[in-house]
Amino acid sequence: MARSGTEVDGPAPAARDDRLTRRLSDHGRRVPLGVQVAERIRADISKGGLQPGDELPSESEYGERFDVSQRVVRDALRTLNNEGIISTRQGKRAVVGSLRPAAMGNYIRFLVDTDPAAIDELMDFRALLEGHAARLAAERASDDDIAEMKRALNRVLETGDDLEARVPADLRLHELISQSCGNRLVDSMLQVLSETLAEERRRGAQITRSKGIGHDETNQQHVALVEAIAARDGDAAERRAVEIVQRALGYWSAAARHDGS
Repeated sequence: MARSGTEVDGPAPAARDDRLTRRLSDHGRRVPLGVQVAERIRADISKGGLQPGDELPSESEYGERFDVSQRVVRDALRTLNNEGIISTRQGKRAVVGSLRPAAMGNYIRFLVDTDPAAIDELMDFRALLEGHAARLAAERASDDDIAEMKRALNRVLETGDDLEARVPADLRLHELISQSCGNRLVDSMLQVLSETLAEERRRGAQITRSKGIGHDETNQQHVALVEAIAARDGDAAERRAVEIVQRALGYWSAAARHDGS
């Protein structure tokens, strides 16, 4: 019997999805198909050497490759987007994201918003990471990296009391240090912390300025940090980085006292 032109060979997408779910179940447990496809896409990104901003195949292409419906592909892409692994755009193909742990950033923001006492733990964590990053930067940064740090430091010093210029300049300096440490995990976590703390850092600096406290000591600490990295002195670089974080904790404490007054 001849088939009509509207019929499609093979099982319908929903049937294929159910069949694949059963076939790829994990030790007898049904693993959601969207989770399975997300894992496969994640592996493609990793093995394919894709970089942030690179476009991914379309939903239909993924559907054909994995033999699933586009609905399942969308579920998988949504999961990866929430994790920060990809970035989805309305009407356009998804692209590889910044590869930063977005979920961790969301958790940190939630923790600080719901428990102000958690700031001490957060700053301890930051001190561990920034101290180690500074030590590694002293060991691994190229001459070009250090030259860029010095230019960024000069921008910080030039901003004076202009917080709208000072805060992003300060963040850029620390970003350069973390990028030159040669450890992608440390760099990624520091970028998350930086994004999380940016507004709080600005607020604390505003309160400090309102009390008539300048930035001279902070400037000196940053100069000492860059000098230690340039001198390839890992011990001194780590010590200077931790001192800066400890001073930042003072900004937070000032902000907390101001909010509580």
